[in-house]
Amino acid sequence: MSSQGSRPGRLLASLVLACACEGPPPEQVRLELPELVSSPDPVHATVHARRGGASSEVNQKVDFAVTPPDVAVVGKGMNLSCRKSGDATITASVQGVKATAGIKCRLVERLDTSNLPLIDLSEPPVTLQVHPLGKSGAPLDDVPVTLSTDSPRIVSVSGTTLTPLAVGETHVTVSAGNRSTKIPVRVVRSLHPEALPLDGGRRIYFGLPGGKYEVAVELPLEKTLSVEWRGAPYCAYKGTGKSHVSSCVLQNKGGAVVDNPGYLVTGSTEVSAAGISIREVP
Repeated sequence: MSSQGSRPGRLLASLVLACACEGPPPEQVRLELPELVSSPDPVHATVHARRGGASSEVNQKVDFAVTPPDVAVVGKGMNLSCRKSGDATITASVQGVKATAGIKCRLVERLDTSNLPLIDLSEPPVTLQVHPLGKSGAPLDDVPVTLSTDSPRIVSVSGTTLTPLAVGETHVTVSAGNRSTKIPVRVVRSLHPEALPLDGGRRIYFGLPGGKYEVAVELPLEKTLSVEWRGAPYCAYKGTGKSHVSSCVLQNKGGAVVDNPGYLVTGSTEVSAAGISIREVP
């Protein structure tokens, strides 16, 4: 009989204990979420409840609602996952007391980057244009973009600006959300050696110290042009077109002899380096 009489007492004690654990409804609830989420990886939703003037993180049951529901979902452990790009409002309810917070889901599908030209040590730093794009191809310009360099000795990174430090080749990694891409970077140094006439002005000579160089010539018309490398005859170049590029490694002091563009186009023997670029290259 004593055993039967104790069952209601144990049930009442359990109910009291359960109520004591949950406690009275909070005076206020606060929901904390990151303002922007740029990957489908879960992020934790933190809920604080204020009772008796003291605030503490909520570990008891929290009911969540997402509006619109197709943008994000809150799963186990108060972890929120973005389903697609868009803006949503998240509502957290603790014993009927609610709090809301906005979230921007920006799921990056790919990165659109501008073509990176040669970076010249004699020129100002270069800013790389990067546009994170969503699944539909729409730009997600509020997603943060980060750049890192494989060789800080060759090029330094600040935001999306690249500053050349030394002649060489490296890669820059561009990242946004959970997407990244590597971009090759080539740093050169433009040189302006004195142009000296040869063969009565039909050719031009540029003296150079030992090193690796590239001579580029842009002509207004298609012409056959030759480049002779003093000190490295195996580098000789001859081609037909508007654009010409010849490169060579000079082990010692030497130079490049280039057909005078003025003579090729108009027959002028006046010495001019117009259209000729000489660079130290990696």
